[in-house]
Amino acid sequence: MSQTSLPHAALLFQSLRISRDRLGVRSKVAIGTGLLRVLLAEAIRNQPFDEAFYREANPDLDAAFRRGEIVDLHEHFIEQGYLEGRVAARPLVDEAFYLATYKDVRDAMRRGDITSAQEHYLRAGAAEGRLANPAQRPVADRWAAILAE
Repeated sequence: MSQTSLPHAALLFQSLRISRDRLGVRSKVAIGTGLLRVLLAEAIRNQPFDEAFYREANPDLDAAFRRGEIVDLHEHFIEQGYLEGRVAARPLVDEAFYLATYKDVRDAMRRGDITSAQEHYLRAGAAEGRLANPAQRPVADRWAAILAE
């Protein structure tokens, strides 16, 4: 089994001590943190990653990379960066949409507290669950429903 593949579904169900049929029922399942971490890593691995942006947005990681303390920045993002709340690729922030949708951000920009919608999104907006652009709405709504279960 390669590092980036999932085991057969039967093995996952066995590890979770559930049957495939149980997935159709609204209930909770206990999951070991080791398995959760691996499943998250596999999902994170498929997210867009731009090494140049990651280095630019994270000067601390860039310095560690240049010193040889971090060998692979993509692996860092998968194993640690995502869990630390770091962003792996420049988000497509629709400035007009963002400022029209989030009046507090528009006001902060007028006061000079921030210079752009993208700056706000990277600094706080993503972690607050704000949408960078209207195309994110269906995905955000889907995840909101899943996380509310």
